[in-house]
Amino acid sequence: MKKIALILAMVMTLSACGSKQADPASSSSSTDSASSQNGQKPVVLKLNHVMSNTDPAHTAFEELAAMVGEKSGGTLEIQVYGNAELGSNKDNLEQIKSGAKLITVADGALMADYVPDYSIMHGPFLYASNENLQTLYNSEWHDKIEQASSEQGIKVLAMNWYYGKRHIISKKPIKTPSDIKGMKVRVPSAAMWVKTMEAMGAVPTVLQWSEVYSGLEQGVVEAAEAPLATIYTSKLHEAAKNVTLTGHFVGIIGLEMSQQVWDSLSPEHQSILTESIDVVGKSYSESVMAAEEKWKQKLEAEGVTLYEVDQQQFVDATQSVYGQFPEWSKDLYQNVLGSL
Repeated sequence: MKKIALILAMVMTLSACGSKQADPASSSSSTDSASSQNGQKPVVLKLNHVMSNTDPAHTAFEELAAMVGEKSGGTLEIQVYGNAELGSNKDNLEQIKSGAKLITVADGALMADYVPDYSIMHGPFLYASNENLQTLYNSEWHDKIEQASSEQGIKVLAMNWYYGKRHIISKKPIKTPSDIKGMKVRVPSAAMWVKTMEAMGAVPTVLQWSEVYSGLEQGVVEAAEAPLATIYTSKLHEAAKNVTLTGHFVGIIGLEMSQQVWDSLSPEHQSILTESIDVVGKSYSESVMAAEEKWKQKLEAEGVTLYEVDQQQFVDATQSVYGQFPEWSKDLYQNVLGSL
């Protein structure tokens, strides 16, 4: 009897082992989206930008983080850092090219260090409207330079968040290009900004965004340029009281990450990230356009004088900029105009 009981016990044990191996639910997926279910940490991406934490863009980035977290069930996490806490946009681009788990906020002018043709997206007076920007972003032309960026190790997640028209804030009134002649104007380390300000007759002066307020206050520069929302939330109007509504550039928010890190994400996480960026980007762009008058009123209420100008004078002054980029591909300006 003992022998029979022993044999039956062995049979039951073997059957139990066999049923576990045959159960398809016990085999885990190799994708990163399944990692949290196995007790592993979620995939974490740090999104760094140079604007203040009160800038509407910062709020949009937090909305993006919340959406990604919710859609992924917590398996993909975005941590948002403002005020250049994790470095400048330029530094971040180098870091993601080397494989850092960062999302950086760099526009086409900075991306031009890797794909020269990108800088034309920030050409002076290129767009008549946000619709023009979206048309160019969705064109075959942009598909090609986006692919060129990937080949440089940088995955472009977006280059179409409408950041608002950029205007000039200065200590002295500017009404015509002659008024800006010889004036030291803060610019980022980007050739398009430098050449555009030079064409207007100004003296472009490179400063990190975090240094612009003190630069105006201490007289290092006499003027700066940015969208109205950024001028206000960065409190530049405390250091200078004149805003000239040139609209010389259309500000664009671009989002980039390491191509290497992108390739390591599961298809599910890739879809969640791109879809969320598209949804939040559209909402943010619409809110920026709707709030333009609000920022004008806020600035005027705090003692700023706004100057409407004959924009054509500034258009004429800066048209020569498009002939100053020998590194651009042949007929780039004409091709871009044809894509608008």
